[in-house]
Amino acid sequence: MAESLVDGALRDARDGTFACHTTASPEHVWRALTDPSLTPRYLYGLVLTSEWTAGAPIKARHCDERYSDLITLSGRVLCARPGDRLSYQLQCAEDPPVYLTWQIRACRLSQGTVCSLQVDEVESLDSRSEAEDTWLPVLAALQHVLDN
Repeated sequence: MAESLVDGALRDARDGTFACHTTASPEHVWRALTDPSLTPRYLYGLVLTSEWTAGAPIKARHCDERYSDLITLSGRVLCARPGDRLSYQLQCAEDPPVYLTWQIRACRLSQGTVCSLQVDEVESLDSRSEAEDTWLPVLAALQHVLDN
């Protein structure tokens, strides 16, 4: 099992960057980020579906049908470079949008991949601790999916 490098280095209360190391290849990380059968395992039960090309729409629904009517998000892909970078925007109804940027790179000093997530919640007033409480579990769960 890979050593956890998850950290909560935030630039400010509304913009957070988190990272983890995994033994998985960059291609496997990309698959986990874009495969609707895998996204619910780390993204709070949300199934993300898209063509994963720049400008493509994204639909997000909860994998548990009891909640699928309650949790529905939409968005669009901003940047899609397989095995390197995935940026997208998600929004729930009238909530402010959240911009997620996943950076993927092969680790130079050891086998595996470094995966970082930058979160921009432009209009959110979340505190640093709220951002950490929301996004650190996502990275930890993604790391678990990738390493098992």
